[in-house]
Amino acid sequence: MINFKETQTRSIVKTIVCRIFFTISVVSNMYIAGATWYQILVMLPVGASVNSFLYWAHERIWNYFQWNRKPRNDFWFYEGQPRTLAKSVTWRITISMSNLFLPYFITGSWGTAAIYFTLATVVNATIFYVNERVWNRIAWGKVIN
Repeated sequence: MINFKETQTRSIVKTIVCRIFFTISVVSNMYIAGATWYQILVMLPVGASVNSFLYWAHERIWNYFQWNRKPRNDFWFYEGQPRTLAKSVTWRITISMSNLFLPYFITGSWGTAAIYFTLATVVNATIFYVNERVWNRIAWGKVIN
């Protein structure tokens, strides 16, 4: 049986790249939700550390599942769109509680947290999906055993 894997280094780099876009989203979403600049600055390192760990762990768990991975040639593989959609859904489920409770703990407002949660659900799901599809085209860090 063919075994498709992504290296640990690839997962870390994917986490960093996606985190850059998520950070821009955090600033925008928190601002729109009514948070103060101080609250936004508090949210950035907290969200970055918690959510980056969750992203990395999500990547590593999905790395074990071979579903909808196809060989592209002898040295790398391609992931189908159904896999990307499934990863996007499981990512949203994984990150949703963080997107609700972290803004609440930082601002003390369920209203701000709910607005942030709603914005993050739409914006960050899009960021995640596009990030996955772009990385899908990059062979670096993909291994076929």
